[in-house]
Amino acid sequence: MVSLTEGQKATISPEAVEFLSKIRHPPLANTISSFITSPCRVPGLRQGFTEKTAPGEALLVEKHKLQITETLIAGVAVVIIEPPIIKPEKQNKILFNVFGGAFIMGSPRDRAALTMAVELGIWVYSVDYTKSPEAKYPEARDQCLAVYRELLQNGPPGGAPVDPCDIHAMGCSSGAQILVSMLLVARQKGLPMPTAGMYLCTPALDLSGAGDSMVFNSLGRDIMPVSLLTGMVSQNYAPNGIDVTDPLYSPIYADYDDSFPPTIITVGTRDFALSHAIRLYWKLREAGVNVELLVSEGMWHGFNWDPVIPEAIRTRAAVIEFLERRT
Repeated sequence: MVSLTEGQKATISPEAVEFLSKIRHPPLANTISSFITSPCRVPGLRQGFTEKTAPGEALLVEKHKLQITETLIAGVAVVIIEPPIIKPEKQNKILFNVFGGAFIMGSPRDRAALTMAVELGIWVYSVDYTKSPEAKYPEARDQCLAVYRELLQNGPPGGAPVDPCDIHAMGCSSGAQILVSMLLVARQKGLPMPTAGMYLCTPALDLSGAGDSMVFNSLGRDIMPVSLLTGMVSQNYAPNGIDVTDPLYSPIYADYDDSFPPTIITVGTRDFALSHAIRLYWKLREAGVNVELLVSEGMWHGFNWDPVIPEAIRTRAAVIEFLERRT
């Protein structure tokens, strides 16, 4: 279970305490992580993840009367999420979303995409890229890049080309790795950046396993043991012989310049990706990028999509305010 002392409980909301008190880690997770995360176990992991998350996603769709449309863009599956109310200033804008899920699971219509559609009041284009181990790096990134290029050059089916200043971008966890890697390749190819602003939530940007929080937020602090997460990546996503510090594979090692979009990064002090977020913040800041980093006390990986935890609600409000300043 997650360690939680009385002193730690005192600095977070009762709702967060209740959530953390229910978390149970697999027994001997560090010892058997390579078995739990092997490719033959992925179907079971996906099924368990879907059974846990799908009911909440269905409730959000019903509650907010969201319209879900599946389409193909550049031959890649894309889910378009339309809220009942598009804000006047968002009529011509879209949110380009890359979902997370340790590269092996997750959904383009996850809570992150659904919630942002409602709270930002915008059409969300969520890429349903091929997950691992069916697709190794960089296939998911290249699929996302194909969709991004098509939106810029020709627009969605039946639509017009999308101006880069009308594109917000969002990536959560592993989705942030795919998104930032995609933008680095887009820059190499001379494609414009999504200058309406980018949101990276709990970004997993160093797939080498380096970083202080990868140690102190390992078993007992975050909601999932770090050994399971690294096992999912190394056994399913990483191609044979990859240099784990390659700047396109681990974007924390890339060089950045002020062409990168205004960026807001959110993370919690219990998050294994805390070091990733801090390091990226300083790299972008030193490159002259307009960047903000929001670190929430006592929060865990992906906390920001919880519908009732006050820390999550506050974080999302700050993200919306940041992105709306870019309008």
